[in-house]
Amino acid sequence: MRNFNQIYKSENFLFAFIFIINAILLLYAISNLSISYYEAKIFYNDTNLVNFIINLSCKIFGQNDYALRLPFLVISLANSILLYKLSKRLLKRKIDRLFCVVLYMFLPGVMASAILVNMAGISIFFTLLFLYLFELKKINLVIFILIISVFIDKSFNILYLGVFFYGLYKNEKKLFIPSFLLFILTFIFYDFNISGKPKSYFLDTIGVYAAVFSPLLFLFFIYCVYRIWVKEEKNILWFIVITSFCASLILSLRQKVELEEFLPYCVIGMPLIIRVFFNSYRVRLPKFRKKYNILAFFLGFSLALSSLFLVFNQLQYFLFFKNNPQKHFIYKYDIAKELAKELEKLDLTKIVVFDDELALRLKFYGIERGSSLILSSEAITNPKHIIKIKNMGVLKAEFYIF
Repeated sequence: MRNFNQIYKSENFLFAFIFIINAILLLYAISNLSISYYEAKIFYNDTNLVNFIINLSCKIFGQNDYALRLPFLVISLANSILLYKLSKRLLKRKIDRLFCVVLYMFLPGVMASAILVNMAGISIFFTLLFLYLFELKKINLVIFILIISVFIDKSFNILYLGVFFYGLYKNEKKLFIPSFLLFILTFIFYDFNISGKPKSYFLDTIGVYAAVFSPLLFLFFIYCVYRIWVKEEKNILWFIVITSFCASLILSLRQKVELEEFLPYCVIGMPLIIRVFFNSYRVRLPKFRKKYNILAFFLGFSLALSSLFLVFNQLQYFLFFKNNPQKHFIYKYDIAKELAKELEKLDLTKIVVFDDELALRLKFYGIERGSSLILSSEAITNPKHIIKIKNMGVLKAEFYIF
């Protein structure tokens, strides 16, 4: 019995338990998704690393949503393990490390990157690997990771810039010289669009950050990076986080920012948030910790609510979008799979679709363009078939075949 209690209370057991719960929730979320037009374009038209990964996965496991999203789920779970191992180097106490992992795993933005086709999880993986090797003082491997990342994606220029500033701050030539050279190389190898008429997207950018972190946690994130700036020790992780965050806000003042290129370097800042919170909490006597307990409760509640809304997104059709389901944030990742199933029930594997985006999505599920029948979302008189896609009694979409 004593051995069982020791296992139950062990750090690794608790981490494994959290890890499994997170994986189950993500698998459930995947079951409710359809391929989006953006993802279908990557699958059929792009020639990049993400395209290679998803096509390989679908060749091995079959062309379905689980095969499409499995690589990103695996990468995200691997990132959680890497962050946990990194937190052991940055945070001294078991409870701090477990809170750090929980915060990271259940960030809405991290959960979204685990179930959608995107580059963010890959960027996070190589950045965390870089940081972990750096903490182990494996400088040659650190430089190797920086070099190979040049050939993966242009978004790593944020990593190079953060490492460059840290190298200058610490006067480490082994870091700031190669990182600066790699930063310049990204502008040679890749196209960065900063043209066009300036227009501010600052508030839009703040809104996306709030959605990715959950609103209250985002406010606390801002406080933490600022507090470290003015009062606390600055490590390489802080330099990467602050560089990414500030660069995205500055760019948003003149153009729309591709936040997928910046967010991966911000969400990995959970050890910083935990360090600031518990440092402030523990220096106070128990009777003065009440406001921190309240803060922790509301931060946790905000995070849990945002995460649950993401995982159980279908419930929101019933709660908030009965009259206008197209307004639901998940709508562009919905409908196509259910529509394909209904068409298959009618023995239709070919049909004329005028909507190019919908046609490409249906192609993933084996519905090709062709035949004498036409599929339309516009209401017509005397259709041959009407397909109604519902969830919890809410009509999400209606299609007509004639």
